[in-house]
Amino acid sequence: MRFLLPLLLALVLLPFTAPAEATRTLIERHLAWRGGDAFTRLESLHVRGKTSTSGLQGTMESWSHRDGRVRHDEDFGVVRHSMAFTPEGGWKLNASGQVEDASPTDARDARHQLALDLGTALRGGDGAKLEPRADETRDGRAWKVVRVTFGDEDLYDLFLDGATGALHGLRIRENNVTRFVRLGDWRQVDGVRMPFLEEEFTDNPDSDARTVVEALELNVPLSPAVFERPQDVRKASFTNGRHTTGFLPFEFFDDNRVFIPAKVNGKPTQVLLDSGAEMTVVDEAYARTLGLKTEGQVAAVGSGGQAQARFASGVDIGMGNLRLTGLTVAVIDLAPVARMLGHPLPVILGKEAFHQLVVDVDFPNRRVAFHDRAHFKPPAKAVRLPLVESAGGQRAVQLSIEGRPAIPVLFDVGNGGALSLFPAYWEEARLLEGRPSSKTLSGAVGGLRERDVATLKRIELAGVTLENVPTVFDDAGNSISTSDRLLGNLGLGVLARFRMLTDYQTDTLMLVPDARALRQPFRKDRSGLLVLPSSEGRLEVKLVAPGSPAEAAGWKVGEEIVAIDGKPLGPDASNQARSSWRYRASGQTVVLTVKGGQQRRLTLRDYY
Repeated sequence: MRFLLPLLLALVLLPFTAPAEATRTLIERHLAWRGGDAFTRLESLHVRGKTSTSGLQGTMESWSHRDGRVRHDEDFGVVRHSMAFTPEGGWKLNASGQVEDASPTDARDARHQLALDLGTALRGGDGAKLEPRADETRDGRAWKVVRVTFGDEDLYDLFLDGATGALHGLRIRENNVTRFVRLGDWRQVDGVRMPFLEEEFTDNPDSDARTVVEALELNVPLSPAVFERPQDVRKASFTNGRHTTGFLPFEFFDDNRVFIPAKVNGKPTQVLLDSGAEMTVVDEAYARTLGLKTEGQVAAVGSGGQAQARFASGVDIGMGNLRLTGLTVAVIDLAPVARMLGHPLPVILGKEAFHQLVVDVDFPNRRVAFHDRAHFKPPAKAVRLPLVESAGGQRAVQLSIEGRPAIPVLFDVGNGGALSLFPAYWEEARLLEGRPSSKTLSGAVGGLRERDVATLKRIELAGVTLENVPTVFDDAGNSISTSDRLLGNLGLGVLARFRMLTDYQTDTLMLVPDARALRQPFRKDRSGLLVLPSSEGRLEVKLVAPGSPAEAAGWKVGEEIVAIDGKPLGPDASNQARSSWRYRASGQTVVLTVKGGQQRRLTLRDYY
C-alpha cells in the first residue's frame, strides 16, 4: 500500500471559469462538510493505526507537514517499509531492509499527495489544476468527479457526493497504474472531519489493503528527527579481513544469463544475478528444502506479468569470501521460468548484491567480483554513466535510439535480450511505422507474452553506437512495461559487450567497451519458430512468427521437434544444441525432425 495518509482536501478555491460554476459550488459544499475554517488551518498530521495487505497484518504510522516534510512507515514483521521526504531530499527503507535514496518520481508522488492532503492543490499550489469530469457510478451509486492534475502524466480523481460534498474516495493513476482509495468512518477531530478507515483497491485482490486509524493528531509539532535518514544496516561483509572476493568464474548460460556459484544457508547453489529484481527471489520448491517459513501473499510484477509471491526471512548467501546475511526474500514458483530458460533456477540474486558493493562483471573473461567500494579503484578506461533510482525501486540508465533524445531504461542484468521498449515511448514515437516487424514471445516472472519484435537501426550507449539491434516492443499488460516513467529495459544482449561495473552508492554505471564483442552482430532468430523444451527434452512450438520462414513452410503451434540436423534431442541435450540453430546466418538450411519421424528442411532468413 503506497499511500496511507488520510486524504485531506482543504478546498480553498481558485477562480473558476463560468463553465465550471457547478464545480465551484460542489467545492464550497465539500469545504463546509469537512469543517470550514478549521480544515483550512490544518498544518500537520500524525496518524497511527493497523494495516493489512497481501495476507500480512501490521502497524502503520505517518507524519506530514505543510512545509513539505512527509514520512510513512509500515511494519508487517517479516517485511517493513519506510519512506520520508523533506524539501532537501528523500530516503526509503525497501522490502529487503536496505536504506536508499528515494527516486525523483517517489518525491513527486509525495508532493502531489501532500498538496491534496493539506489543500494546496485545490488552491492551485504545486501547479495543480482542477477539471470537472463526467459523473461515475461506484459502489452502487453515482458520484460527482473532479480531476486534479499537476502538469505531468499522473491523475487524481475525487469522488464527491453532489448533495453534501462528502468525499467517497480518490482514484489515483501514477506510473500508468490505477488504484482506488475508498474512505470511511468519518469522525470530527478538532473541528475537522477525518476518515478513520481507508481501503485500497488494485487490479490484483492480493495487493488490496485496508487501514484502520487508531490515533490521529492535528496541528502538533513534528520533530526533525522523525525525518532523518536512518543508518543503513550492513548486510554485506567479507571474511578473513578481505575487501573483495577477487574474480569468481560464472556460467554465462546461453550467452545471456549470469549464474554464480554460491551457498544459500550453507547449501551449494547457483544463483542468477539480476539487477532488475528489487529483492532476492527463492524458488518455492527450493525454499521448502531450506526450511524457510513464508508469510503473506503479494503480486510480484515481472517482465511477463504478475506472479504470486510470499515473504521469508533469515536467508544468508555466500559467494567466495562475501557474505550477505539476514536477507528477507520473496518466494515465488520459479519452475515455469526455469523451463523457459532451460536451466535450474533455485535463486535469483537481486539488488542486495548491488546496494552496498561495487559489482564488477567481466563479460569478456566470464568472471565476476564484488568489492568494498571504499577500497576499490575503477578501471582507467571506464566510461561513467548515471545509474539512478527510478520507479519501483529500479535503477535506470539513459540511452538514445536512432538519434532521438535519450530516454530512461531499466538497467536489467537479468534480461537476456538486448532491448525492449515500453508502449508509453514506442507508441508515441511511432517506431513501428514503416518498419518490418513480426511477433515473438518474451517475459520471465509472470509468464510469456506475445509481443512485437523489430530491428532498430542503431542505439547509442556510453559513447558507443550499436547497429541493427533486435528489439521487443512490449505491450502494457500487468507487467513492468506498463510504466511511463521507465521507457524500456536494457539487457545483457547490449551490456555483455562491455566489462560492466556498478556503484549504487554513487549512482554510477561504469562500462569498459570490449572491441571484440562490439564487432559481433546481435543474435537474431531467423527461423520464426519460438520453441520451449518439454520435459522429455523435445522442442515444442509455442509460436510461429508472422512473415517468417517457418510460417511460409507451414509450421503449426504444438508441433514437436525431436532432432536437429539428425542429432536427437533428449533431456540431457545442451541448451546450445536446442537453440543455436535458430541464430545461424541467413541462407543456411537446417533439417528439423518432428515427432513421428518426418524431416523438414527450413532455410533461414531475416524476417524483421
